[in-house]
Amino acid sequence: MSVIYNTGVYSLLIQAATGLADLYVLTLDFEGDIVFVKNLLWIEFFVQIVELSFYVWLVSRFHTISNITPYRYYDWIITTPSMLFTYSMFLIYHADNHVDFYNTVRENLLTFASIAILNTWMLFFGFLAEMGRISHRIGTALGFVPFIMMFYLIYENFAKTTFLGQTTFWAFSGVWALYGFAALMPYKLKNAWYNILDLFAKNFFGIFLAVYLWMNRKNSAK
Repeated sequence: MSVIYNTGVYSLLIQAATGLADLYVLTLDFEGDIVFVKNLLWIEFFVQIVELSFYVWLVSRFHTISNITPYRYYDWIITTPSMLFTYSMFLIYHADNHVDFYNTVRENLLTFASIAILNTWMLFFGFLAEMGRISHRIGTALGFVPFIMMFYLIYENFAKTTFLGQTTFWAFSGVWALYGFAALMPYKLKNAWYNILDLFAKNFFGIFLAVYLWMNRKNSAK
């Protein structure tokens, strides 16, 4: 069996397990400010549903498609801006627990929009490379420009004010940066790495939010 198929199956199983764990936490009752994080976990759960759907398709259609990589962008164009939004919103909440969800979105709308646009450009350059319009080296180099810019915005506006923000920022951005290096690898190795990185980038952040909710559940009514 191909390493892409095997890692895809393992990824699919872990996604299902982590998704069920997140869903369990979402069924619990929370009150007060922590509901803000529960709303974020619902968004992250949606991200995992999209990811899971893609991997079900990948595993079921693997032997009939010669190049799976371009199809990943249909997943990423939906999931990556959602993840950047939830991560940024979490950083805002962690810095100040007494924030309103919709007011926070409105007050930071321009920054969120800028991050989403930069993310789209990053994906666009990667997609051009996968479609053979530009080389993978050029696509990766160009993609890192909006990548650095959008994570700079996240750090300066949201992450740098707390220790947890700084710590998670380097972990979050570091995992995302590895996608760029994986893009330069041969086809099989690249997609095997994508299967693994998707777990860390998407599912583990969902688990992080679920654990954060669980640990703060006793204080949710205060």
